[in-house]
Amino acid sequence: MEFYCPRCNKNVSVSQPPEGQQAKCPVCSVELIMSSAGSPQVTSTSSPEFIYCRECGQQNKENNFKCTRCGFVLHGQTPRYVIVEDKFIPYKNPRALWAYYLGLFSLLPGFGVFLGIAALILGIGGLRHVKLHPEARGKVHAWVGVIMGALFAPLWIFLHTLRIIEVLHGQ
Repeated sequence: MEFYCPRCNKNVSVSQPPEGQQAKCPVCSVELIMSSAGSPQVTSTSSPEFIYCRECGQQNKENNFKCTRCGFVLHGQTPRYVIVEDKFIPYKNPRALWAYYLGLFSLLPGFGVFLGIAALILGIGGLRHVKLHPEARGKVHAWVGVIMGALFAPLWIFLHTLRIIEVLHGQ
């Protein structure tokens, strides 16, 4: 059974003790009472004199304010700021983001050929990145770059070729 130890802040596994029985955390040796209320919950029965740093795992005295190894604040206030991750813009997948914008700008005459080719290449790279790292997101942005690059690069090449032929035969 896996559980989260509140003393050493680690996910650990122990053999399944019956409900209400004691178990020992294999990392910090704190004694725990196992209970199940939908999911296993752990309640500490003893209060050791040591706590473990959440950053580096160093054992520290319980009354230490900071970790003796890395300086992480052990007993601090909860931060007042919250980091919000944008669900629509794939900042962790820059290839997909570039492919999207280059695909949009491939609509411009003249530069559309080069931007469309770049959007197509970066879009394929962005799709590969999403396949390897799904948390990075950006599949839609990459597909927009691939589709617009595949449509507009050949279209502009065709139109520029027609224009060149028209100019040459017009003389």
